[in-house]
Amino acid sequence: MSASQHDDGAEHNARSSRVAAAILIAFAVILAIGTSQIEYAFSSDPLGPRAFPYLLAVLLAFCGLWYFLNPGAASPWPQMAVLRSALVLIAVTAISVGLMDKIGFLTAAFFMSACAAYLFGAAPLMAIAIGAAQAVFWFVLFKYALGTYLPSGSWLFPG
Repeated sequence: MSASQHDDGAEHNARSSRVAAAILIAFAVILAIGTSQIEYAFSSDPLGPRAFPYLLAVLLAFCGLWYFLNPGAASPWPQMAVLRSALVLIAVTAISVGLMDKIGFLTAAFFMSACAAYLFGAAPLMAIAIGAAQAVFWFVLFKYALGTYLPSGSWLFPG
């Protein structure tokens, strides 16, 4: 490989790293704008509900700026099968989260976890078992350990 080809490859890697960094910074700005829209009348937390999202936005912006100024070597573009699996997983996650009030947390977590396991190479029956175990684990963690409200699903438990 000639020196000019090596330099072109390094410049391409730096350019793609900077594009990724700019996207991170854009997400940080969007998160900060969204956080500024949070309204609350009273909070027992002395910092309020905006502290964590603002901190996350600042850290995201810092990481994006660092990556922009110090771009690393870019990874090769994923193979089409990996890209397709990632897009399917994103779609299943978006659909499950969008339907969570209707299908309930357990069902949504099961579909997301089982789909992820299958897409990452688990056999179908193993993916179902992994999905069920993950759904129960996350339900117990959020419902009982953290005391979080989780929807039961109006389609499964109407009324």
